[in-house]
Amino acid sequence: MFLEIVLLFVLVLVYAVLRDRRPRNCPPGQVEIPFFGRLPFFDEKTAERLRTTYGDVVSCRTGSFRTVMLFDYHTAKEVMARPEFSDRPNFFSSFSLDDQKTGGVFSSNGVHWQHDRRFVLRNLRNLGMGRSYLEEAINIEAKALVEDLKKYGGEAINYPDSFRTVALNIIWQMVASTRYDLRSREVETIYRLTKDFQNNFSVLSFLPAFIPALNRLPKFFKNCLFGDDGLMNFVDEMRKVVNETVDKHLEDYDPDNPRDLIDEYIKDMKESEGDDSSLFRRGALNQIVSDLFGAGSDTVNYQLKWVAYLLARYPEYATRMQQQIDAVVPRDRMVSLDDKPSLPLVEAFTVEMLRYSSMLVFNVQRSATRDANISGYFIPKGTMVVIANYSIHHDPRYWDDPHKFYPERFLDDSATKYTAPKQGFFAFGSGRRQCVGELLARMELFLFTAAIVQHFDVRPADGVDLSQEVIVNLGGLRAPADNKLIYRPRN
Repeated sequence: MFLEIVLLFVLVLVYAVLRDRRPRNCPPGQVEIPFFGRLPFFDEKTAERLRTTYGDVVSCRTGSFRTVMLFDYHTAKEVMARPEFSDRPNFFSSFSLDDQKTGGVFSSNGVHWQHDRRFVLRNLRNLGMGRSYLEEAINIEAKALVEDLKKYGGEAINYPDSFRTVALNIIWQMVASTRYDLRSREVETIYRLTKDFQNNFSVLSFLPAFIPALNRLPKFFKNCLFGDDGLMNFVDEMRKVVNETVDKHLEDYDPDNPRDLIDEYIKDMKESEGDDSSLFRRGALNQIVSDLFGAGSDTVNYQLKWVAYLLARYPEYATRMQQQIDAVVPRDRMVSLDDKPSLPLVEAFTVEMLRYSSMLVFNVQRSATRDANISGYFIPKGTMVVIANYSIHHDPRYWDDPHKFYPERFLDDSATKYTAPKQGFFAFGSGRRQCVGELLARMELFLFTAAIVQHFDVRPADGVDLSQEVIVNLGGLRAPADNKLIYRPRN
């Protein structure tokens, strides 16, 4: 009897292992541990090794989540345009500030995502995105950034928090009619918690998202094993900031004088009261505000870190850009978008920064809404699909000498005109979920870069060697390691 039980157990185990294998005709990938797969990874070196071994379409799995990685630009662009790959994975809802976990523009899906995305795009346009006075708002922050950097008096400093605050102020004025002083303590807590989470990040931090059973562990063990308290503290603090902002708008709301995106949402929410089918809800508003808070500050913050690092590492480009700027812009006037045609190197520098840095190693995950096919491979419903941005941006099929920082690749033969990349560029994503703030981000990046170049010589501090590039990976976000740089005002 005992032998029969053991034999039955072995048979059941073998059956379970066989059922757990990579589905037939799925993309190739590394050998997987039964019932677990492999640890998740977020670095470009591992991704490049997989691409070299298995090709342009690779699969891997962690827990119950299977991921397909796409390394080829044309395949990625075609897949991202397909409606069956427009959803986000379900685990994104774990971090939502919406009590129903369905609202927002970043992590939501289906009808609610389409509704909230349309609302955000329409109102950001109405509130200035793409219009001339948005440029004025950016240059107000650019002037504030210049003045903030001057306050250091040529002292060697790490990347300042003002890099993040200037970007936050632009989007936050449209969203919440609020502007922060660049050295304000009002956002210091969020910045500190963000840094704490990033500094303590490890691949283990995301295991509970991939293996939901781990969420049943006692909180103490989750904190010790996965650093769960860091992430939750950040989410809780973000919830507090958003709630305070929305509550204040509800108190001050004047239906005849909407001031910003929150007021416009409140207006639609009040007009649809009593309509059970309405998608205008307080929880969805909270998540929209949170999405825009993060997108409006984090991305440009890290872009400016890369700009400062590259200016210090390649001062010859800074000198050439200064010569272009000085030839067309008086020192007492900020660079404007009207000057862009006369400043091709500035634009080429910023676009090459986006390619070279590949700040996001992978584009944000999508999820297959049904069984599908990619390049002849079977993609089961629920499979996550990610685009390997770094690999595409460093693919020799699209870029000559891809690991070299070379802004001239975006200039014509005479170096007098900027030429946009036609392929192999994925910095703002593609398809149905292409970044809603791409236009704003490009404007900010150009004008902030021009402001720094126009007013400062950026140099490494004594003893700081930038020739050996040191990059830190913060959960899939590439950033130059903290280096003390000097922002020396130009005479």
